[in-house]
Amino acid sequence: MRSGFLYALASPMFGAAYFGFAAPAIAQEAADDGVVYAGATVGDGYNAYAGALVAMPGASLGNGLAVRGGVSLGEYRYDSGGTRIKAEYRSVELALVYQTSGAWGWANFSAGPRLTDTKTDPVDQNNRREGTRADGALTTDGGLGNEWRLGWFASYDVGDEAYYTQLRFGPLLDASSQTRIGFEGSLQGDETYDRHALGLFASTAVARNMELRLSGGVGKTGGRGKDGYAAIAISRLF
Repeated sequence: MRSGFLYALASPMFGAAYFGFAAPAIAQEAADDGVVYAGATVGDGYNAYAGALVAMPGASLGNGLAVRGGVSLGEYRYDSGGTRIKAEYRSVELALVYQTSGAWGWANFSAGPRLTDTKTDPVDQNNRREGTRADGALTTDGGLGNEWRLGWFASYDVGDEAYYTQLRFGPLLDASSQTRIGFEGSLQGDETYDRHALGLFASTAVARNMELRLSGGVGKTGGRGKDGYAAIAISRLF
């Protein structure tokens, strides 16, 4: 059975300190043990991330249990009491992942701790993320179909009650290079803000077991004007 996975990030740059992955689209004959991934997003702020997922003994990429770990850093801006606040964060996460896949596609479900350090300028005493915080994160990602693929990513921070959801949909243009283009949309927020974004993406294999994805579009945070964003993600199976 041919299966494949592309790992990507859900950006935390608009007020939530989380990162995650979605799965790879590089076709493979043999089972792989894991994937390493990295990427960045720029817009009204920025974030960058890197991580890896490794299948546990007796499992393989796409089937069974795995462990995922990663780091993320970035900057975002928001308004509080009429003052423009800049927040910088650093985050590290470890999660236990349950993977399942087949001819229909794949799905991953994970849970684990997340440690985030946030600094605001000027200091915002009303931002409960200020300082170092431990939280629990629940995440799911996956993809349905191949010729036309619907991909999803969703993350929820239990303590901060912050959420991020993203959908991607597009056709496979070339099977040999796994080139795909399509549309993406996202929703994110918490008790203090909400944001939505729409854009386009393109992904393709750039080397054996390696995939690159570029995306960009327009987003809007509640109460503010529209802004653009651009993102890059790369992953490699091993």
